[in-house]
Amino acid sequence: FRTPAMKCTWFSCRRELLHCILGALLGKCISYRRGIIHRDTSDSNVWMWIPQIDERFAVPEWIKEQDGKTHFRIAAVNPEWFPRRPGVAGDFGLALDMLESKSAANGVVTTGTFPFGTSAENEAPSVTHDLEAYIYLIWLIGVNFKGPYNDVQHWPPPVEK
Repeated sequence: FRTPAMKCTWFSCRRELLHCILGALLGKCISYRRGIIHRDTSDSNVWMWIPQIDERFAVPEWIKEQDGKTHFRIAAVNPEWFPRRPGVAGDFGLALDMLESKSAANGVVTTGTFPFGTSAENEAPSVTHDLEAYIYLIWLIGVNFKGPYNDVQHWPPPVEK
């Protein structure tokens, strides 16, 4: 069984990225209501689900000009178009079932993917730690990506003094 999905960094526009992150947050809220804490938020574990391979789920094609600006290939995009790829949270391998006493007792260990982990060390995990990781995720994508389709910002090396 495989879920057709791709990393959230392959967003096509800001609206799609926001739609993806909100969908993944909704999934986390549902799992938390069932007693499960994810504990491993990262750009590799927040995905855009592709419901089916169909033109309706395709993103209008982008062009990147030599000056670095991007725009849609066609002059006007149908105003009805909206990113149809909802976000999902994946990789629950480090998740804790807080309804089981064994799992909750082992939950004091701080886990997660650096730099998305919580700032609280030696503290029992809670939903606020997962939400904190989403703040880091949004900030790091905003800082490290120039535009859509995994367009990574390559920072120059620091100047030595």
